[in-house]
This record gives sequence, structure tokens and C-alpha cells, in this order.
Amino acid sequence: MENSTSDKSLFDLSFDENVKQSLKGAATWGGLAAIVSLIGSILGLVNYFVEKGKESRYGGNSLEEMQIQQAANTGGLVSVVITLIIGIILFYFLNKFSRSAKAGIDTNDHYLINEGLGSLSTYFKFIGVLLIIILVLFALGILIGIGQGV
Repeated sequence: MENSTSDKSLFDLSFDENVKQSLKGAATWGGLAAIVSLIGSILGLVNYFVEKGKESRYGGNSLEEMQIQQAANTGGLVSVVITLIIGIILFYFLNKFSRSAKAGIDTNDHYLINEGLGSLSTYFKFIGVLLIIILVLFALGILIGIGQGV
């Protein structure tokens, strides 16, 4: 015979005040982390243009030096734009978690809490995929470096 309590869904659970306060605190800190990370990404973009302005004033005069500097600036811009896009995506999911979880706790709406936790899950999945990509790129870089050293 099956236990009748095993038929209950996970969403039939109720939160006590301690869990509600912990989740609300996590949502508050998540919102703050989202804002700080977005500001950091934007400041990285601003810093790129500030540094580019400094380099253009003190750049070399030869054509070869100017071509090298232009290639470096293009690579730097691509890197900054990719970082900004990743920062915006992470901001979106972390901010959505923060807003939905807080609203769900305040109104005792399980749908909003589920939506917020789903956004947090997507945030961590995105970070996990980025981590795997970065590790693969580092491994390829090491293998290429070893191959060039032979």
C-alpha cells in the first residue's frame, strides 16, 4: 500500500515565518547583487572608452603601430560588449527572482514564488553553462600553448 502523503505535491507545502524571512532576505540580497553587477558591467564599458581616448592621444605614429592598436581596440570592444550582454542577462534573471520572490512572500502567492525560484534556477543554469564554456576555452588555450611550445 502506498502512503497517502506521498501523493502530495511539493507546492502543497507551506512556509513558516523563518523560511519566508530567509527567502525574502535572499531576494533582497539578490536584487542588490543584480544592481551592483549591472553597474559594474556599465562601468566596464565606460572604462573601455576612457582608456581608448587616452590611447588615441598617445598612440604611435607609424602605420603598423596604428593597425596593431586598432586591432587591439576592436578585440577589447568585442570583449566589453560580450561582458555587458552577459551582465544584462544575469541582471534580468536575478532581478526577476528578487522582485517575484518578494512580491510572492508579501502577497502569499505561490505562483510568484515559483516564478522567482524559476528565474533563480535559470540564473544558475546560465552561470553553469558560462563556467563550462570558460573552462573549455582555458583547456584549449593550454593545449594550444603546449602545442606551440613543442
